[in-house]
Amino acid sequence: MSAQWLKYICKGLLVLSAALLLGGCWDEVDLQDVGYVTALGVDYKDGKYVLYGELVGFSAVAKTEEATSDKSPVIWIGRGEGDTVFEAIRSLIRSSQYQLSIEQLKSIVIQERAMQQINELLDALNRQRASRYTIWMFGTREEIEELFTTDNLFNRSPLISLLYAPQLLYEQISAYRPINMQMYVQQLNESSITVMLPSLTTETDDWKQKDKPMKFNLLDGVFLFSNRNFIGYMSDNEYRGLRWIQPDFNHELLAIESDGDKATVSVDHVKQQLHAIIQGDRVRFKLEVKIKAHLVERGGKFSKQELENETNKVVARELKRAYAAGLKRHADVFQTRLNIYRYHLPYWKKHMSGRNWLPGEEDMTIEVHTTLQSSGKYEL
Repeated sequence: MSAQWLKYICKGLLVLSAALLLGGCWDEVDLQDVGYVTALGVDYKDGKYVLYGELVGFSAVAKTEEATSDKSPVIWIGRGEGDTVFEAIRSLIRSSQYQLSIEQLKSIVIQERAMQQINELLDALNRQRASRYTIWMFGTREEIEELFTTDNLFNRSPLISLLYAPQLLYEQISAYRPINMQMYVQQLNESSITVMLPSLTTETDDWKQKDKPMKFNLLDGVFLFSNRNFIGYMSDNEYRGLRWIQPDFNHELLAIESDGDKATVSVDHVKQQLHAIIQGDRVRFKLEVKIKAHLVERGGKFSKQELENETNKVVARELKRAYAAGLKRHADVFQTRLNIYRYHLPYWKKHMSGRNWLPGEEDMTIEVHTTLQSSGKYEL
């Protein structure tokens, strides 16, 4: 064999070797053959897990400039049941007619009945490569199917909703802080933290399309967890004061009333500080809340000083009600244990480590200071 032919053979072998190393499309999957579960609902009945999967059609996900008149369904809901979480998922897949994937999962809703199984549920979901820690987490007291069959304004994508984008509402009404899987698991694993999972419900009274009531999701309270255990539920009325101590507060409206006069202030900034006062073996707390607000409407003859004083009273009253409601459920909603752990570690190690300690109702002092920065276009 001549040297020229040997050269050609070596080049050919080199090309074939390189081709073998190139990635191909052997595992290609057509999108039309896959159903992507965007929301997962978890219930627990009669010793079995009941899972609900919501699928959103691709045509509904695409954002359009104009409302569509297409009346074809854009959301499908499946149900599966099993002794374990993945037996329930298998049941869901078995009847889906084609491939199901949770790689695009965006939200998980846990029914109150399933919260005693929270450890088993999180273990099953987070062992899977396809799961994401950016998934939004919610709890509910309603049936899952009711939450997954809601309407949308302007026929927009279902992904622009409270279930899939809770941060949009939080920017305007900073009552319930959205929590994702990463934050939820991180807080569950901290023995000094009380976790507050937003509660999702539905309402049909606020909006209509022509004469037909529209059904939308709504936040109506929180579910409380401590040491990876479910400890109770707080309603919206009990929880309301906790909006003033949210760490990333954006905006809220507050109605005040005194002697028949009414007004509404817009709270634009809140700064809160919790101080632990240690006296021997006893610890007491002082919560200071500083509010910056402006007046948006006034009915009556409120002066600037009166508005600030009344705002202080309303906020302090809401905070005290939330604190008492937490203690009633043996929940540390002001995170006093976390404060001791972070800033007074020697005291924590000596008096609190390994104990389910909580302060008493008389151990909390609340002070609120409001500054009214503007009265709008009109002077008071």
